[in-house]
Amino acid sequence: MTAYDIVLLPANTKKEGDRVDYLDKMKEAKADFLSHLTYNKGYSKNTSYVYSSDLNIWSKWLSDREKDWREVRYTDVEHFIGWMMRDKGVKAHIANRRVSCLSSFYKWANHQGIIDHDPVHLAEKPKIPSRIPVYLEKEEQQKLRAALTDHENIPKSIFGKKSKYLIEVRQRYEMLFELIQNSGLRISEALKLKVLDIYIVDGMAKTVRTVGKGDKERVVPVPEKFGARFGVWLNGREKGEYIFAMKEGGPPPTQNAARKMLKKMIEKAGLDKHITPHKLRHTYATRLLEAGAELIDIQALLGHSDISTTQIYAHVNQERLAGVVAKL
Repeated sequence: MTAYDIVLLPANTKKEGDRVDYLDKMKEAKADFLSHLTYNKGYSKNTSYVYSSDLNIWSKWLSDREKDWREVRYTDVEHFIGWMMRDKGVKAHIANRRVSCLSSFYKWANHQGIIDHDPVHLAEKPKIPSRIPVYLEKEEQQKLRAALTDHENIPKSIFGKKSKYLIEVRQRYEMLFELIQNSGLRISEALKLKVLDIYIVDGMAKTVRTVGKGDKERVVPVPEKFGARFGVWLNGREKGEYIFAMKEGGPPPTQNAARKMLKKMIEKAGLDKHITPHKLRHTYATRLLEAGAELIDIQALLGHSDISTTQIYAHVNQERLAGVVAKL
């Protein structure tokens, strides 16, 4: 046999080798894409984690069908959507989020010259039914605040005394949830705030500066009544300290810890609603709408890049009116 003789490998060996190659290339591309999101786009760790999870689902779906991610077409994306919603029971808004992730990934890969086409662009996306945002009524807000400020429900130590630490923890979460309801900040934005991000005049907090999605900065004014309480609570803290630090000079609590505490307080308040920190953001937007704010103002305050995202709040008053008419 000479060096120029052709050795024919079994078909399945070649196929398996190709499969390993495109899976490795997918892993490499995904890692580079996530680095791009984190370091170039300024996305949070939580957002990058969601993108990574969505891409893993797509990669597994392709692998099970022995499809090369670099050669897929829009029909494959549509089949993927059908599989999610029909076979896995995934809701339309989750399916759309995953398709949006794929769109960002393939646009990036195309720009990098890894692929020569965008298979997501022409794919038909699932229609998302209009949903009325969940929020707290004013009376429910009062009940939540009462539960947060009620230190009687804080457990006592074995010596019959209430822990100073537990009281401070409760007060920290009270201020966190109050801030979201008075500024509309995302939970991720609120937790990473430092004292220097708050503009204080004569002991009163006037505005909150935050950097949101897409590394966009915005300055949000806060109501006077809350600003006075917030200013007092911040008094004496170091400028570079995290506002909601678990201990002096330390990091803030995790988003998961905040969600668990809010759930616990919602139960203490006797509210029969699924309220998350994001629903407190909805509550803020609803109060703005009731006060006569225009959608474009709410868009700016919430940091929405697209007015269509804000338009869900236009349905709130319609729902309220329908409820009033139903009582006639």
